[in-house]
Amino acid sequence: MTTIDHPHPTRLRPFPLTQVHTPWPIQQLLGGQFAPSQQQYLDLHKGLFEGDPVMDQYIEARIKASPDQPDWREFHQALQSNNPLTCQGSDALQTVLQSTCTNPDWADWALIEEGVQFIHSTGRAATDVLRDMALMGGYLMVAFNKTLILTGELEKGAAPRLASTAQWWLKVVNPHANHAGGPGAMSTLRVRWMHALVRKQLQHNPQWNTTQWGLPINQVDMAATYLGFSTVMLLGLRKMGIVVTPRNSRAVMQLWKLIGWQMGVQEKWLVDTEAQALIQLRRFLFTHSPPDESTHRLATALAGEPLSRGYNNFQNLRRAYAHQKHLSSSWYLLGPRMFRKLGLRAPFGPFIALLAVPARAALHMLGRCTPGLATWHIRQGRKSQEIAVAELQQRQVQQAVPPVSVNAS
Repeated sequence: MTTIDHPHPTRLRPFPLTQVHTPWPIQQLLGGQFAPSQQQYLDLHKGLFEGDPVMDQYIEARIKASPDQPDWREFHQALQSNNPLTCQGSDALQTVLQSTCTNPDWADWALIEEGVQFIHSTGRAATDVLRDMALMGGYLMVAFNKTLILTGELEKGAAPRLASTAQWWLKVVNPHANHAGGPGAMSTLRVRWMHALVRKQLQHNPQWNTTQWGLPINQVDMAATYLGFSTVMLLGLRKMGIVVTPRNSRAVMQLWKLIGWQMGVQEKWLVDTEAQALIQLRRFLFTHSPPDESTHRLATALAGEPLSRGYNNFQNLRRAYAHQKHLSSSWYLLGPRMFRKLGLRAPFGPFIALLAVPARAALHMLGRCTPGLATWHIRQGRKSQEIAVAELQQRQVQQAVPPVSVNAS
């Protein structure tokens, strides 16, 4: 068992309180228990103080070379290059490119492309789950919220945060996008750079309490985020009426394992199956404090986002309907107990969301099972996702707020 040089952050529960009982049926289903061993607990402790060494060292090198105004032109030129490994630049940049613009040996590219096609086939169900379940539920993890608030993301509004995240998601969930040097991989590399800049900024912010929250955007929080895009999305899709086969599940997990690795998540936190991910997510909850005022502020901002949308006709009515629809969706996807912790109310409960489940399930099964319709179904699903993201971008422009990327995870 290793020892930890860092202080015990108050956000991490004491080890005895993590030894929760896992019901026998769940143990059999997941192949493990939620309670971490002492070594796994120490790994959680250590992970709260680990960032992204390769990118962090690059940031440090550029700031050291030009303290007043760091020059990032070489990095942006590499992002725009067809072959980043051939780009000329500083030794620190070469280290970043050599470690990130390669394909891991374990990547199963056929399975990854299946994961992309499956996500396309789910259409707007995927974007709704990511918004109303993964993102909204993520606000219950208080340490995440501190980063958003201290970087001014809350004041910029929910629409820009949604738009920047959705734009990145659309790029990485695309055929062949995540091969080394591909458009998805380079978009992820840019987000990784932004994360390192935020980490550097907040470490020198007197309002950031390291002994309480650990390192900003640390390994544990990055790993939890990547699982939100994969495991949480799959759980939500099932509740939406989408059939997820074991093969679909493995494909989506493999896709996001690759994206997580490209984002800088260490391999020890990457998983191959939903069962492993659910155990991991449950353990990550031991590193978060109970919901507080920041949870309510962020959840209220996201819930109120539909009320600022622009429509060509019946604007007030359509705004009100969209507002209630997303509240109902969050209530249904998260469950009443978690939803209430967000400080929100859904007057119609889960009923608006439930009304759409039968039709969505029927259409999805029809598209998957009818000969000759599968390709069309995937193409239409992707188109609906692009439209959903385009609508978010339009609202971002209407609010006259510049795009942000620090909340892409």
